[in-house]
Amino acid sequence: MEDFALRQKLKPRAIHRRLLGLWSPFSNSSTVIFNPSATLINVSRRGLFALSLNARGTGAVGEMTSLLSAAFSEVKQAAKRRTGGSGKHNSGIILLVDEADALAQSRELGQMHHEDRAGVNALIRGVDDLATGNLPAIVIMCTNRLDALDPAVRRRAAVTFTFTRPNEDQRTAFLKPVLEELGFSAQQIHSLVVMTGATHGRKYGYTYSDLAQRLLPGLLLAAYPTTAITFDLAKEVVERHPPTPPFRELESHE
Repeated sequence: MEDFALRQKLKPRAIHRRLLGLWSPFSNSSTVIFNPSATLINVSRRGLFALSLNARGTGAVGEMTSLLSAAFSEVKQAAKRRTGGSGKHNSGIILLVDEADALAQSRELGQMHHEDRAGVNALIRGVDDLATGNLPAIVIMCTNRLDALDPAVRRRAAVTFTFTRPNEDQRTAFLKPVLEELGFSAQQIHSLVVMTGATHGRKYGYTYSDLAQRLLPGLLLAAYPTTAITFDLAKEVVERHPPTPPFRELESHE
């Protein structure tokens, strides 16, 4: 039922809008390391492309605009190849833009460089070109700083999904399977779940990235090579690895 409701929500707007926004007010582990010299990476033969931050270029005049235009042109050609002879779409193309605020920063900023403004214009033209061409393509933008995106980019989004920090139940679901295997009791797991939430005068808890990339690896490193992983050691690691603070302009969203 939820999938059907989402499709109905998108249906009347998807004809003209091919931009989908994914916003998380924290690091969400979505960044993948690709070829550092590439601008557009064909991630999957099934039609997933990723736009690299290398699209910003080196600052040369017109470089960012050229790189973005070339990337969207390649995506457009790939989308055309997915269109059948009868005009019906056989399949689609997804263009993923991670760290979108680095490429689509608001042009309202007074200190914004001319090349960055031109780059945002090129990105908007690329999105519009896909939308008006009736092509089976969608652009997905991921950012931790929704308010930093250019208003014209945000207006083109068919829908925006917001991912918040995990609540107590979600932290429990994340930590419990791992900690149970290590022999932690239910009470000990609950204590760690509470410690990784909003506590000690702190209004925010751990992000998923904090749990997956800092807490658990930190616990492993603290025990390596001969120390046992215990509840006391876990408490020490939590104290040494506080959660990532939210961006100041996004604190009101948390």
